[in-house]
Amino acid sequence: MAADIVQLVGGTGNIQSVSHCMTRLRFVLKAEDKADTAAIKKIKGVLGVVSAGGQYMVVLGKNLPPVFEAVQKQFNLTEGKNTDENLDKDLVPEKKPLTVKSAAMAVLGYVSASVSPMITGLVAGGMLKVLLLIITLIDAGFSETTTYTLLSGVADACFYFMPIFVAYGAAKKLGSTPIYAMLCAASLLHGNYTSLVAAGEPVTLLGLPVRLMSYSSSLLPALLLTLCACYLEKFFNKIIPGIFKSLLVGLCTVTVTMIAGYVVLAPIGGYIGNYLAIVFGFLGDTVGPIAIAVLAACLPWLVMCGMHLALVPFMTQALTNPGYDAVFRPAFILHNMVEGGACIGVALRAKSAEFRSEALGIAFGCIVAGVTEPAIYGINLPRKSPMIGVMAGGAAGGIVAGLLGARVYVMGCSTILALPIFQQTILAAAVAVVVAIVVSAVVTFILNPEKNSENA
Repeated sequence: MAADIVQLVGGTGNIQSVSHCMTRLRFVLKAEDKADTAAIKKIKGVLGVVSAGGQYMVVLGKNLPPVFEAVQKQFNLTEGKNTDENLDKDLVPEKKPLTVKSAAMAVLGYVSASVSPMITGLVAGGMLKVLLLIITLIDAGFSETTTYTLLSGVADACFYFMPIFVAYGAAKKLGSTPIYAMLCAASLLHGNYTSLVAAGEPVTLLGLPVRLMSYSSSLLPALLLTLCACYLEKFFNKIIPGIFKSLLVGLCTVTVTMIAGYVVLAPIGGYIGNYLAIVFGFLGDTVGPIAIAVLAACLPWLVMCGMHLALVPFMTQALTNPGYDAVFRPAFILHNMVEGGACIGVALRAKSAEFRSEALGIAFGCIVAGVTEPAIYGINLPRKSPMIGVMAGGAAGGIVAGLLGARVYVMGCSTILALPIFQQTILAAAVAVVVAIVVSAVVTFILNPEKNSENA
């Protein structure tokens, strides 16, 4: 599968970078028109192909881990390989006319690619926090032990050092040197800076005032710093003679970036983050039911377009400030539940025992494992009417979640096993999940999707 996919996307010469999420092999191609999408879809085990946000995504579901590993090993497409090459003109994709749409897609692709590498780490940390929470509910004294202290540090690390991880993903997307961006982001978390923030005294840098803000667990400052570092690196690579590049390019890049970063870029990112927090608070406190319902109903289409990852930055930002997510993660969880619910509705109508078993297995994967692509591409989308059940269930569950005040307080997977991330609102979330699954299953059953399929 790996060999066929790489060949059909245009070969290694057409691949700028490769990464993955939970179920998709994500390529950044130099020329997407060289990819044979129709042929890729015919490969056994491929569930679909999506092109969005500057990425060419091959949906593999459960086949993703071994295929991604094979792609890396057989073709040496490691994440760090293209760093220097991407600075060459030959590897820069052909520029397209600047329009509002192209600019929006470029920003969306940049943010999505920046966040993508750290998602698994955020989920791992969030689920560890859930586990520690459950243990402390059983044994309150556990929170006073050094074991809890050390493991809690592991759980919080990905969130606290988020700017560094964001900088890495952003640099990979831009084709610049990741360590420069990561160094700049790490400077915002260094004790020299955080001690100045804690002291609260006026600070200047080269005579310029520095706005003191805390940037731990932040996203936007790192995105701006990385963008600045990328263009400065290219600039200094052009003007510094080859014999001095190894000594001076990095020095000039990180120094100039952080002068601009401390004085302008990081504060701008911080202010934008604060305003986003106000928006998130407004959505959760005033129009929560409507917002969750609309997002949960639209998520199947966002997932198919690969644009759902663009919401992850807002999700993580909300967990940082105001400290809870009342819209995004609840909608994500409800979407996975309704995809499973629709599969249950399909299974109940199925005439074939073998297909019924397959549909129920996929439903279990959606609800318990949080993997929806097999349901979307294998069950619901081909039969059309289950997608109505998916949207109806998402809307119904979203309204219930909003009315009951369901809120997520730590990052976690979008599965029913992650309900503890709702903490004190877990009952509200559980009720919303049940409503979502039941509504999607009933609507799908009533619409009788077997009429649209020969396999049902």
